[in-house]
Amino acid sequence: MEVEYAQEADSPTISVVIPSVPAYDHAPTMACLDDQTIEKSYEVLVVDDGSIDRSEARNRGLRAATASIVALTDDDTRPPRDWLANIHSKFHNNPKLVCLEGPVYGGCRSFGPRHYVGCNLAVRRDAALSVGGFRSAFSEWREDVEFGWRMESDAQGVCQHSETVRMCHPTVPRTQFDSDLERRLKREYPHRYDEVLDVAPTRRLYRWARAVGITQPLQWVRAAFRRRVFGDCYDPASRD
Repeated sequence: MEVEYAQEADSPTISVVIPSVPAYDHAPTMACLDDQTIEKSYEVLVVDDGSIDRSEARNRGLRAATASIVALTDDDTRPPRDWLANIHSKFHNNPKLVCLEGPVYGGCRSFGPRHYVGCNLAVRRDAALSVGGFRSAFSEWREDVEFGWRMESDAQGVCQHSETVRMCHPTVPRTQFDSDLERRLKREYPHRYDEVLDVAPTRRLYRWARAVGITQPLQWVRAAFRRRVFGDCYDPASRD
């Protein structure tokens, strides 16, 4: 079965879409989704991406979703208890909002706007489908960034980064740097690339280190240390 309704609901307010290989243990992610504080109904769809790429899996989830708002995450995340409640609040309070992102912490880390990390995205379903969804041409590298930038330019609405919509991703990303797709992204979106990914020398240095394979071993060590000391989901915002 390509799409499994892991949690069904009548007239759900939000649909959660999770691409996952069926054999992968996504029970911890599902346990976090079962424990959400949102008072509205929501459904959870798990899409088999064992035989299709991640972009197509997300697109099939978007098409199968029955709610107007779709929250996207991965099968190895730990959604905070208020994740869906905060997503619902943002869309409910802003009818023009079509794409919502937020910080990611843990082994995978992203704190700045306009990166559109696929494990912490929410969209209006019709707007996402109207721009063509995720492009398989960019799987498995930057398909989420490219999708977000296309939502900025082509969807009829606004995109927003919210500090309240946070996501824990305990493990280091498995995705490998793809230099061809990186060059293609820069070629197709030169201005956005300069504004977001080339905005500072440190970002260029990090990208070079990622390309030559330096960063991931260091991230594994850091992530293992944090898990040992703080647990799976230490949120740096909790220090504030």
